[in-house]
Amino acid sequence: MSFRDQHVEPGPAADPFARFEALFAALEGLGGDPDSLRLVAINLIGVAGEPDGIAEQVRECDRQLAQRFGWWSNTAGDTRRVLASQLVKNGDRAEAFVAEVDRVGDLFRDVGVRRGGVYETLAVLVLRRTLGGAPATRAHVERFAAIYGEMKRYHWWLTGPEDFPACAMLLGCDGTPAEIGAGIEAIYQALHERAHLWQGNALQTAANILYLSRLGALEIAERFALVVQQFRAAGVKIGQQEYDDLAILCFLALPVERIVATVLAIRDRLTASRWWSRRGDLGLASNLAFVHLVGEDGALGPLADAKLLLDIQALVAARQATVVAIAAS
Repeated sequence: MSFRDQHVEPGPAADPFARFEALFAALEGLGGDPDSLRLVAINLIGVAGEPDGIAEQVRECDRQLAQRFGWWSNTAGDTRRVLASQLVKNGDRAEAFVAEVDRVGDLFRDVGVRRGGVYETLAVLVLRRTLGGAPATRAHVERFAAIYGEMKRYHWWLTGPEDFPACAMLLGCDGTPAEIGAGIEAIYQALHERAHLWQGNALQTAANILYLSRLGALEIAERFALVVQQFRAAGVKIGQQEYDDLAILCFLALPVERIVATVLAIRDRLTASRWWSRRGDLGLASNLAFVHLVGEDGALGPLADAKLLLDIQALVAARQATVVAIAAS
């Protein structure tokens, strides 16, 4: 389904802020990094039930995942807990997910896909959503590899395992891998030239996500530029780490002024409540605003998952950078 097919103003959900706070309080016993627990809480806002009961489901799913993804794993700790929340949200089972990670990993090796560590695990999670829970076949994995190859062809120095989840998201798009690659590159260049954005990994990630809109490169780049303009007019500094937040907001078929006003209102509430995130208040506020504005619109639901996965990747990247810095000191 394309963005044009989705172009209906979504009905707003009830204010998610109180639900977020209640879930976070229930989840604190899980331990771990507060940033990851915030993602867990946001992921679970739409799950029916009492916060304590939902937290226990996540705790049990995390215990099961830990048998496969322990402290020695690339998918350990904080990332594993966010994965557990995603499985609980979608009614998936840890045992089935782990089996699919191992099975698809073998398929990846068969078709020559390099090992991707945590990004490979995230890609399998996305594939389960993209394929509606159906097992990935060799044909799916070959298409995945071909899309990755097209990304690599345009930006070999930028493309790596961190792009695996995006390849899994793009798997369900119409067109050949070559057409998908060319479309992403057109958006990348339009964002750079029309929106005057810095080239690099962050811009490639934004282009990968914006391709899912199925809008023309110039049209989606102009919408992105308008969102940037509105935030900057409100005094918000927009840097490369905000590109993915803004990319997801571009999918909301609402006036840009309303989207920006909603994000800023939630950001002010976060500031007043002394919430803080390493990625800054805008990322957390954008997550909550997206949940609020999407409401029960099922067509946009997968984009909320995409936003969550991008945030997981940002956490993983930040943690890896910290480890490298410590090792170099």
